[in-house]
Amino acid sequence: MIYKYFKECKKLIVLITLLGMLIGMLFFITKATPPTLVLKKKKINIEYGQTYYANFKGLVDTTGMSKEEICYLKKNVSITDNLQNEDQKSYPAVGKYKIFIKYNNKLSTIQIICKDTLAPVLAFPKNVDVIKESDLESIDFKSLIIATDLSPLKEIQIDTSQIDIHRIGEYQVKVFVEDIYKNRREKEFKVNVIENKQETTNSQNNVNKIESENNKPNEDITISQSNGKNNVKDHLDNDHQQTKPQQMVYWYECYLCGLYVDSNVSLEDAKKKFDQTKCTDAIEFSGIEWRHSRFHYGINHS
Repeated sequence: MIYKYFKECKKLIVLITLLGMLIGMLFFITKATPPTLVLKKKKINIEYGQTYYANFKGLVDTTGMSKEEICYLKKNVSITDNLQNEDQKSYPAVGKYKIFIKYNNKLSTIQIICKDTLAPVLAFPKNVDVIKESDLESIDFKSLIIATDLSPLKEIQIDTSQIDIHRIGEYQVKVFVEDIYKNRREKEFKVNVIENKQETTNSQNNVNKIESENNKPNEDITISQSNGKNNVKDHLDNDHQQTKPQQMVYWYECYLCGLYVDSNVSLEDAKKKFDQTKCTDAIEFSGIEWRHSRFHYGINHS
């Protein structure tokens, strides 16, 4: 009886030992197996004009991983891309690019698609006064419209078909502009057909109150056409004593950190200044200085 008891105990001890060895082997195998690389996205869309930086945190999914596993991935994952800035610009051209992620001798790719989806910015007349019975076709409405975009623009189109130049009244004029990627902006301004109450040497006298599509100017500015040239006058309490030239201010502003930059040269010049400053609210990883990923831009009159 005692012999049988010890024999059973011996079998139990052997079984427990084998089970412990098996658990240990499984634990060793599990710990020795490198973590699996999981990517957050297979495709990334960026807006034309944005600067994109491929980085570990933005591309690799580390959900549920331990610190050791994340550290292992960071040391063994290599990230490169074929993004290239457009000539003389600080952002990529519209097109398709790739990110290359190498891990344990395996290569994965993520496609980057850069698109221009933003419509042009318009500075347009708020209203225009024209003399009754004027030659409507001779009035250069296009000279009063300013369209700005990072992409090349098609010709501005103006629809004046609603104007009855023989009848005093208020009419709507439509302005259309498209960039080469078919992003379209459409706006309207008023044309007032009025009587000629004073003698002029011109066949037309157009008074236009300019207003930016995105920002109103600090004061009303009017443009009077005379002999084919534009004279800009300050109208403060109907006092026409001061004269100053119209000035365009091009600007960019970051939604994240609030950075605002402007330029009197061009929208492109403002973008260069904008890109030269790091976004203080963006994440910095592995020494990469993050740029402004969410922003808007426009033009003002001063």
